[in-house]
Amino acid sequence: MIGKLCLSAAALMIGAGGLGADDAKEVSKFDKVMGKYERSGETRRCVSPARLKGSRILDDTHILFQVSPKKAYLNTLPRQCRSLNIHDAITYTVRGGQLCTNDTFRVLDMTLTPGASCSFGTFEKVTKKSTDSGEKSNGAAAEE
Repeated sequence: MIGKLCLSAAALMIGAGGLGADDAKEVSKFDKVMGKYERSGETRRCVSPARLKGSRILDDTHILFQVSPKKAYLNTLPRQCRSLNIHDAITYTVRGGQLCTNDTFRVLDMTLTPGASCSFGTFEKVTKKSTDSGEKSNGAAAEE
């Protein structure tokens, strides 16, 4: 019935109540991380993989690619990539020197065996929010 989710088939058999709890956890992880960023609405089809310093899987439809301590790209997948958040690791091949919308990646399980194949969506530029939002010590503002 659910062949791609063999590892979590038992959990899925518990019922919709269990799925709701998992979905809430995924949403809160996304909200927690993205609460630290300002979304620009500015999207790109491609990014240079040489500029990417790391990635963080937020849920089954969002991957955050870090560019610098203050800048990142949020990739919103065109479709849910089941098991992405469960395994929390991906592998991809760069073709033409760019990582682009519709390029595919594979989800890696805990043994680093490639699993589900999914496609990247658009890359939205996001920037880290300032940590001095009204909380200034000794009346001095910290500028960077």
